[in-house]
Amino acid sequence: MTLRSLAGTTALAFSLSATSLLAAVTPEDVWQAWQNAGLGVGSAITSDSAVRDGSALVVSNVSLGDGAGLAVTLKSVTFTDNGDGTVNVTLPDSFAVKMTVPATGGDATSAPSAVSAEVTMPGATIAASGTPDAIVYDTDAPEVGLKFDGSDSANPGATAALEAKLSGVQIHSEMAGGEAESYQEELSVKSAVITATGADPASATDYTLAANLADFYTTAKVSVPKGSAADSFGVALAKGLTMSSQFGMGASTFDLSSTQNGTATKISGSLKDGMVDVGADAGKVSYYNNFNGLEATIASADLPVANAAFGLGQGEIHLVVPVLKSDAPADFTFLINMTDLSFADDIWAMIDPGKALKHDPATLVVDTFGQVTLAQDLTDDAAAVTAGDPNAIGQLNALEVPNIHLKAGGADLTAQGSFTFDNSDMTTFAGMPAPTGKIDIKATGVNALVDALVTMGILGKDEADQGRMMLAMFANTSATADEITSTLEFKDKHFFANGQQLQ
Repeated sequence: MTLRSLAGTTALAFSLSATSLLAAVTPEDVWQAWQNAGLGVGSAITSDSAVRDGSALVVSNVSLGDGAGLAVTLKSVTFTDNGDGTVNVTLPDSFAVKMTVPATGGDATSAPSAVSAEVTMPGATIAASGTPDAIVYDTDAPEVGLKFDGSDSANPGATAALEAKLSGVQIHSEMAGGEAESYQEELSVKSAVITATGADPASATDYTLAANLADFYTTAKVSVPKGSAADSFGVALAKGLTMSSQFGMGASTFDLSSTQNGTATKISGSLKDGMVDVGADAGKVSYYNNFNGLEATIASADLPVANAAFGLGQGEIHLVVPVLKSDAPADFTFLINMTDLSFADDIWAMIDPGKALKHDPATLVVDTFGQVTLAQDLTDDAAAVTAGDPNAIGQLNALEVPNIHLKAGGADLTAQGSFTFDNSDMTTFAGMPAPTGKIDIKATGVNALVDALVTMGILGKDEADQGRMMLAMFANTSATADEITSTLEFKDKHFFANGQQLQ
């Protein structure tokens, strides 16, 4: 098993290619790699003995300690040479993980808390392959269990318990050196059942959690340029640091019940599927999140409604942001998508008791991308980045707007456009770079929405009439339908609305 296995994870699957048939590792290579990996992260991996028994290296009482209170002891670990350049690693079917948590609250006389957990993984098959400098681990575990019962010495009456049962666990991990030190890992879990309970009589609180996850997976890849491990993130990124990580899951549910100061709260939810992807490379950082079929219900006496339930058909966020100073324009992306956001009738009854609005699911989409030129690193101290003139951070060169979509209360608005910016002209439009381009807008149901807001008392009639007059300056109104269209254009350092020059 890998170092990560000792800390509570396991190592995963690898298939030898034709070229890797020449690679070979011995039991001693794998055991030494464990010890080296421990030193690399500030942990110590030791044993009472390591004795050859034919094709096997038997290591007794393997201990891991990280200096911060974590301790793992394996009674015996056997590294068996398969005779083909690979090594099988055999661990106990179960082992304990112990952690000492420092006392909190500033009371120097209070004792630290001792936490222990039992890890089980019967029938796990683990293999190591590759070369001594780049060992690959392959693990297939039909079942992995984690059971934790905790107590707090500072509060003897408090209890906490956690149990997780995972099935179909597979992990692939490998590490290599060279001009860049690289590490990658892939983990997949067919299903996971998690339960947790806790209580603190002193504060009259308790909780119970039950969660079921299907098709859970994580991946991670990191490449650190040689000699830059101690560098700041910005410096390492400039030298060629690359990293990416992803996790996701299929159909999943959770139920949480808690009591605090005598008030009970219940939260339940479900998800069809979802994923998160985070990365950094080539002077930029990226974030992508997508999930489908989210539903949640909250019930509590503290809430103004009995059933606070909502659903979201699709949620999506995509960001790509350059973070290093450059003389050349760099691409950026910004997308937020909330499609089919719906609320329970109890929430609508509180917001709109007279049913003046249409209660159809709402949608918000803002999809943009473009180019910026950064005048300073965004990885610098936040105070330094935001100090002084905001324009000193960089320049906006181009903005594309493939889609803006807002649908709510019976109104529906869409827009598409494209702009470039002249950063040498900051006077024509009062401190912003002079734009060239246009955006086309279409909206339906706006007048009906305004009327509904007036009926609800949210908007005054005079304010509504003033808003309609302002809107008439920028939009064309249909004579036969509640529809407006508008083309807003910046051209030759002037501003036009539907062909009429306004500046």
